[in-house]
Amino acid sequence: MKFEVKYTVPAVVCLLVLVLLCQFRSVPMTQLWKGYQVLYVYSQTLSEDDVLAVLDKHGCHDVISRSNQHVPLLSPVAPIQAQNEDSYIFRRNLFFTDKTQNALVFYVPENQTSMLALSVLELSAFQGTAAGTDGKSSFPFVAPLISCLFAVALCFFSKNRMPFLLSCVFPLLFAFSQPLYSAAAGACLCVFALFLFHRLWKRAGFLRVALNSPYILVLFLAPVLVILFSSPLVSVFYALSCVATVSVLYLYYLFDKKQEARYDFKPVFIRSAHMMPVVGHLGIRLFGALAISIVCILAAYHFSGAVSNLAESAARPSLPSPVGSAESSLANMNDVVNWSWNTITFPYRKIGEAQFSEPAENESVAITDYVENADGTITVVENKAYVFNAQFRDMVYNSVEKLDYPALEKMMLKQGKHTSFGYAKSTGASSSEKFGSLLLLVFIAVPIALAVYYIVGRKRYGLSI
Repeated sequence: MKFEVKYTVPAVVCLLVLVLLCQFRSVPMTQLWKGYQVLYVYSQTLSEDDVLAVLDKHGCHDVISRSNQHVPLLSPVAPIQAQNEDSYIFRRNLFFTDKTQNALVFYVPENQTSMLALSVLELSAFQGTAAGTDGKSSFPFVAPLISCLFAVALCFFSKNRMPFLLSCVFPLLFAFSQPLYSAAAGACLCVFALFLFHRLWKRAGFLRVALNSPYILVLFLAPVLVILFSSPLVSVFYALSCVATVSVLYLYYLFDKKQEARYDFKPVFIRSAHMMPVVGHLGIRLFGALAISIVCILAAYHFSGAVSNLAESAARPSLPSPVGSAESSLANMNDVVNWSWNTITFPYRKIGEAQFSEPAENESVAITDYVENADGTITVVENKAYVFNAQFRDMVYNSVEKLDYPALEKMMLKQGKHTSFGYAKSTGASSSEKFGSLLLLVFIAVPIALAVYYIVGRKRYGLSI
């Protein structure tokens, strides 16, 4: 039973981590709006209702379109009000066309990506119709391929190739399952840590020496902390990959010991692990190769982003999108708040006063009331009904959040209360990693710092490099 457990537990760990890495693999998706994908349709034959019917057929629900918008806020006193031509209610219609006003635009919740893809295929099959989305899957294959090439190069120099290759499986699988450049750089560090570990493999005391080596420990564990700043979840997956790697090595060690038990003669290394340099002449040169590999990943991070941006810019129409304030040309949440103020306070303003105007901070409207005093006189009292301040704005935001239909205003609010909107073309997702450049620079600094530490230590004791 003991024999079965020591094989079964690490095997189950490996299988479980393999399933998790495959199940939770992800591919970055270019996306203009947080939480939504934009569908654009050029058609000479299909109406907006036709497009919505196709979307509904394939399971796309809660789609934000021009036809299903309503007045987001009503005055309880005057629910029906005329709108002038520059009212927000009319200006928001621009969100449902591209910049040239030739394409219909729809906003589909991002959790319906697969259904949207089927809808695009069917829509594009109609005569005189072309459809597309702002989203495009783009996995940065260059980064994990660099990790693989680095692992192959290390395998060439390794004297224990079989256990080294087996131990590299999970770090490289991790790099392919998580679309972060920092994940690929972390895999490089992990692979190099395994290379140094296998220089001690099966020598007397190899495990104790490895656990006390700052080079192996820093290379093996540093990615957990570095990747944490980009994505805590990806950092957890890296840690799981390390656990699976240890399990693979343990299984291989048990298998190797079982094979040796078949022979009476068991060769051993003359030099123990304590007598072997963890880094050595070869290791110090490979530190440079590790740094160069991560520099290549950094270059791919910037270069592929530029190429993707150029390709997307040429292929896609200008669509409504969150933009910088300088590029703002569409209504925003500030316009929604101003319109709401004018709508709600309309019954309290004088006849002939401008119906739509930009309110000033702390502007108020009041209800005139008459109070009879004790001496029989009448006093006029002005009771403030509404004040244009932060409390009023919060009331508008809360009302928008509670709307029971797929409202454009809810999507706008999701982007941020102070976000500006205009027309933009979708861009590549390759450069969307949080702190990407900074984290890759940290990864480059790790092997350089360890190499300097090794060289200074050798020089201090008068030893050659």
